[in-house]
Amino acid sequence: MKEYGTEQIRNVALVAHHGVGKTSLAEAMLFLAKANSRLGRVADGSTMLDYGADEIERQMTINLGLAQFEWQGHKINLIDTPGYLDFVGDVHSALRVADSALLVIRANAGVEVGTEVVWEILKQEKTPTLAVVNMMDKEHASFRNALQSLHDRLGLNAVATQLPIGEAESFGGIVDLIENKAYLFEGRGMEEHSKEVPIPDELATAAAEARAFLMEEAATGDEELMEKFIGRGELSVEDIRKGLCERVVQGDLTPVFCCSAHGNLGVREVLDEVVDVLPSPLDVGTEIARSANGDGEVRCPPDSDQPLAALVYKTLSEQHLGDLSLVRIFSGHLEAGMEAMNTTRGRSEKLGTLYHVIGKERFDCKRASAGDMVAAVKLRETHTGDTLAAKSRPVVLAPPDFPGPATAECIRSKNKGDEEKMVQGLTRLHEEDPTFARVYEPSTHESLVLGMGDLQLEIMVERLRKRFGVDVVLTKPHVPYRETVRGNAQDEYRHKKQTGGRGQFGEVHLRIEPLQRGEGFKFLNEVKGGVIPTQFIPAVEKGVVAGLDRGPVAGYPVVDVQVAVFFGKAHDVDSSEMAFKIAAETCFHQVMLKAGPVLLEPIEEMTVRVPEEFLGDVMGDLSSRRGRILGTEADGHYQEIRATVPAAELYKYSTHLRSLTQGRGMHASTFSHYEEVPRELAERVVAAIRSEKEAGAHAT
Repeated sequence: MKEYGTEQIRNVALVAHHGVGKTSLAEAMLFLAKANSRLGRVADGSTMLDYGADEIERQMTINLGLAQFEWQGHKINLIDTPGYLDFVGDVHSALRVADSALLVIRANAGVEVGTEVVWEILKQEKTPTLAVVNMMDKEHASFRNALQSLHDRLGLNAVATQLPIGEAESFGGIVDLIENKAYLFEGRGMEEHSKEVPIPDELATAAAEARAFLMEEAATGDEELMEKFIGRGELSVEDIRKGLCERVVQGDLTPVFCCSAHGNLGVREVLDEVVDVLPSPLDVGTEIARSANGDGEVRCPPDSDQPLAALVYKTLSEQHLGDLSLVRIFSGHLEAGMEAMNTTRGRSEKLGTLYHVIGKERFDCKRASAGDMVAAVKLRETHTGDTLAAKSRPVVLAPPDFPGPATAECIRSKNKGDEEKMVQGLTRLHEEDPTFARVYEPSTHESLVLGMGDLQLEIMVERLRKRFGVDVVLTKPHVPYRETVRGNAQDEYRHKKQTGGRGQFGEVHLRIEPLQRGEGFKFLNEVKGGVIPTQFIPAVEKGVVAGLDRGPVAGYPVVDVQVAVFFGKAHDVDSSEMAFKIAAETCFHQVMLKAGPVLLEPIEEMTVRVPEEFLGDVMGDLSSRRGRILGTEADGHYQEIRATVPAAELYKYSTHLRSLTQGRGMHASTFSHYEEVPRELAERVVAAIRSEKEAGAHAT
């Protein structure tokens, strides 16, 4: 594939609800562009883009896929994204680097749950968008209803650029409103082509009205075009496309097309408009980066003669090639063998072989221009979200804005000795998909895996087994409780031991009192008159700190307490640091028991976004989980609920929320603070913990 100029490149993301035929649309485009000799089918695992074993087995897109091909003297970099919400991280990756998007919906369903989710991301990224009504040949297909759902559900200024000739089984052609021509499809699938015919009489009036409206919308954003339209009542085909492109880039118009990707009907016309209407990197404009030196913002124009500024937007693991890094060049150019600076990590990288990519196929690339995409192999320390830049202009590009985790599970290896392999495998999987992560919770001694949903975690477990040879078990995580005290108390403890020869002696008097929530721990030395020699005070503090690790209620860490040592005794010969440390740790537990110890639980601050009709059900459910509603705020057809909820009540909440809202609810949560557990619940929690420990002791 030759090198293309920036103005000839189109970077397009395919986004949609799962199962609407995104990958089928991409495969039809590849076939028409002669980038594939056959029309790949998802059902038989023959697609170029869904080539992973797990994707073929599940017949769904799991990983972002890139297909680079030529059409009408242009290069199209098409990014096929997953539609299932558990893999929405790849949608964020794709839309961070795409200059435009094709939003695909079903003709017989219109806007669905996943459509709403990806539209929110499109709005966030301000991505110019075309809409494609797919599956026009399916039962109950309705172009009018699908178009209306774009208006009603997403609030889009969606404007038809085509009208279908027939629908469902009779779908046999299109009226092209831009060119004011009609085309009938001849043949299906691999044999498809179309011939021009007069606009059918039954569509003549509707087509004339729709074309007049399309021209008015195309002219609205351009004074010169509006003058032409008002003066002549007509715009040329070139003027219509120019006006559409301007308004699409401005983000206030979404042209709508129709096709059947599976039947390869109308796909050619969609491809033509991708080239004619969607913007090039030049149309989108200059990327703003931050200086790696902290000197503020830096403009990175899409110019191949400028210093390099490129973003790694996805890391794929290839069995024979190792890691494959997909890179978008915002400024400058890339060549095989050149050196670049990973400004995110402050490391130098030497680029080896570069590739053009069509799904699973690789083709050598010597050089790629500004605005283009390329795949690089064997980058040593460069991962998703990292910036590659010229040393002469060290800048850092904004990485994809990944959402926080929606679910968590405890993970452990089935076989002893596999722990290190498990951690290495989880680290590699995180590098490929940053929405999946592993953390260690020291208070419960558990490794946790975090992700966007149960399906994502299930697939990651499969990959651990197949790629890294580690069998693991997922279980419900323990809640990381904490302990503190309600009141003030003081006590003393003497550690005395005589074993012949030098003994051990240390006596400490401690006072404890509660601090405000979140203040942590404070230690005070109030010893007077040297009754505890100064050199032993640090040992007393170490003993108290050691006691903080395991509280007397249920063995959880102690927080938000102030401990003062105010008296004690020492022996000239037998006192030692160890003796005072032991005395302080024992005395700490005694004094805690006197001060009214209580159990604290973590509280999450949540934002729950739901359609208005589900507001009451979701708020009631949050209240039943001991949640406190902080407020609600309307956002179009959605309501955003702010609440605080105990973490103990949120296990598998994402699954429950989807069930409660027909899959349309979304939530995000972050740790807020710790609160005292209600007495009755605390008693049950402590009893369960003790029972579990006893069962574990018996098993041992």
